[in-house]
Amino acid sequence: MPPPPPPASTAASRAAMLHSVNTLASFSDTLADFLDQWDSVVLDVASIAATFAVLFPGPGSNPKPYLPAPAPEPVREREPTPAPQPEREPEPTLAPQPEPGPNAAPAPEPEPEPQWEREPSPLPEPQSSPLPEPAPALQPRPAPESAPAPQPEPAPNPDSERQDGAGDAYAAELEHRCQQMNCRGVRRFVTAQVRDGGVEWLRQVGPGALRRAPDPAALVLRAIGRYYIRAESPDVEAACTLLLELYVRAGCPRLPWGQGRDAELLLRQEAREVALTWRSRLLRGSGGGVGNAPGAAGARGLAFFMAAFGVPVEFPAQELCDLVNAADVAACVEVLKASKLFVRKMRDVVIEMINKAMYLQAMRIILAFEFQEAFPLAPTLALIIEKLEHDTKDENEGQASERDEEDLALLSSISKCMEDHKLSPSEFTSFAAKIALLEERVGKPKQACTGVKRKRAEECVG
Repeated sequence: MPPPPPPASTAASRAAMLHSVNTLASFSDTLADFLDQWDSVVLDVASIAATFAVLFPGPGSNPKPYLPAPAPEPVREREPTPAPQPEREPEPTLAPQPEPGPNAAPAPEPEPEPQWEREPSPLPEPQSSPLPEPAPALQPRPAPESAPAPQPEPAPNPDSERQDGAGDAYAAELEHRCQQMNCRGVRRFVTAQVRDGGVEWLRQVGPGALRRAPDPAALVLRAIGRYYIRAESPDVEAACTLLLELYVRAGCPRLPWGQGRDAELLLRQEAREVALTWRSRLLRGSGGGVGNAPGAAGARGLAFFMAAFGVPVEFPAQELCDLVNAADVAACVEVLKASKLFVRKMRDVVIEMINKAMYLQAMRIILAFEFQEAFPLAPTLALIIEKLEHDTKDENEGQASERDEEDLALLSSISKCMEDHKLSPSEFTSFAAKIALLEERVGKPKQACTGVKRKRAEECVG
C-alpha cells in the first residue's frame, strides 16, 4: 500500500486562502457595477416609454423622426478594493526530532524558569495625630446661593464645522470629482451632504466647483439622470434638485463657442426631450395643468431644469406661468433670476399675458422678477385700465354692471399683489381713481334697489 501524500504546507494553504479572498472581492466589485448598469437600463426604458407617450399621443398621429441617442455616460471609476488585513506570520516549522532508541538515555527535563517574587510594598509610617483644636465660635450660616441654571448645549451645526476649516477637504473632493467628470460620484457626494445637513455649505462652494468641470452642462445632466421618473429616495430627489440649483447659481456655464458644437447640439436636444417628458408626467399626475401638480418639489425641479437648459418652444406660456406659481415663486425666484435665458423667456411671457387679457398673472410676474425697468408700473397699469374701458364700451347696462364687478375684483387683486411687494397702490393716481369709480358704480345699483323696495312698502302701508 503506497504511503499517504504528505500534508500541504501552512504557507501554501494561506496563500490559496488569500487568493480566494481577493477573487471574491473582485467579483463583488464586478457585481456592483453590473447592478448599477442594470438600474440605468431600467431608468432608460422607463424614460423611453414616457417619451413615446408624448411623441405618439394617439394611434393616428404622425410619428416624429428618430432623435439621435445622447452621448454615452463616462465609465464610473471603480472604487479601490479595501486592502486585506495583514495575516499573522506563519510559525516556523520545527524539524522532526529523531525518535530515541530503546537503549537511549532519557532526555533531561527542562528546568523551570525562575519566578521573581514581588517585593512587599513598604507600610506607611504611622502619622502622629494632631492635637484637637478648640472649636470656633458658632457663626450664622450664610444663605445658600442659588446655582445658575445649566444652559443647554448648542446643537451641532454641520455647516459651521465645514466653515471652520474641516470643509476644505470636502470642497477639494467635490472639485476633484467635477474635474474628473465623475457624474455618479458628484451625485453621491451631494446626496451625502444633503443627508448630513450641508445644503447651505454646498450653496457656497458648489457653483465654483461646477465651473471647473470640463463640460459643466453635461456633468449636471448626466448626474441627475432620470430622477424625475423614479427617485431612489427623498434624499436623492432633493440632491438632484439642489444640483440643478447650483448649476443655475453658477451662471449655467457651457462649452466655449465653437468647441464641441455637435455635443452641444445633442445636449440641447436631450434636454428638450427631458423637459417635455417631465411636463407630461406632471400633467398626468395632476389631472389638469402643471400648476395643479401635487407638491411643489416636482414643479420646482422642472422650473430649475428649464432655467438651466432652456424652455422648449412647445411649452405654453400659460403653463410656464402656472408652473412658477406652483413652485412657490417667492422661494425660488432668486435662483430663477440667475438664468438669463429664463429671465428673457419670462419677459416674453409677460407680453403674451397682457395681450391675452391675463393682467393679474402679468403683474405677478413683473413684481416677482422685478421687471419694473422693462415694464414700468404706471404705464402698465394705465394700459390695463385702458383695455378694460375699451372692452366695456359696446355692452348694455346689465352686462356693464356685471363687468364692473369683475373689473373691480381684478383691480383689487392687483392692488393686493402690489401691497404684498411693499408698494402703495395709492401712489398711482389713475389706478386708485379707477378703483374708487368702480366701487361707486357697483354700490349705486344696490342702493337704488333698496330705495325702490322701501318706497313700495310705504305705499302699501298708506
